[in-house]
Amino acid sequence: MPNTANDNRRKAPIALPIVAAVAVLAIILAMVYVGSRLETIEDQLSFNPPQVTPAQPLATASPATGHAVYVPAYSHIYSRGGEAFLLEVTLSVRNTDPEHPIRIDRVRYFDTAGKPIRELTQAPIKLGPLQTATYLVEKHDVKGGSGANFIIDWSSELDLNPPLIEAVMVGVDKTHNLSFTSRGEPIRRTAP
Repeated sequence: MPNTANDNRRKAPIALPIVAAVAVLAIILAMVYVGSRLETIEDQLSFNPPQVTPAQPLATASPATGHAVYVPAYSHIYSRGGEAFLLEVTLSVRNTDPEHPIRIDRVRYFDTAGKPIRELTQAPIKLGPLQTATYLVEKHDVKGGSGANFIIDWSSELDLNPPLIEAVMVGVDKTHNLSFTSRGEPIRRTAP
């Protein structure tokens, strides 16, 4: 008569590593799947320039009202005795009117000395009701300095809610995370 207890003991040392290997393989495959899903989400959320409708000329029936907004921004700030802490800047232009579009005529970026660095718009764009346009100045772009700023020229045919325009600065390094905002202030519209 065969001794099944001894046979089972001999099979157990072989079965245990196989089960453990299958479990480890399953965990690795699950981690790879989750990691690939996270990359897909990050790719979907990555910055893309505004996808907004190009602006049509404003109707001539009523004169367009032109406005300008000054927004402080910081490509870096100082800490630890004058050491530069680099920041990424997101400029957010939000049409706060729930019924009417506005036109973004120009978005310009200036350095600390007040010299223009670049135009962030190629042509005027239309922002529909409650629509937002977002512009990015990447962390490695340090031309703006600690006194950088944007000037946004916008217009509308109607007297409506002004847009909410903010800059969001974010900095991350090995030991510190920092974020803060600055809100735009209306100024006189500048010459083209």
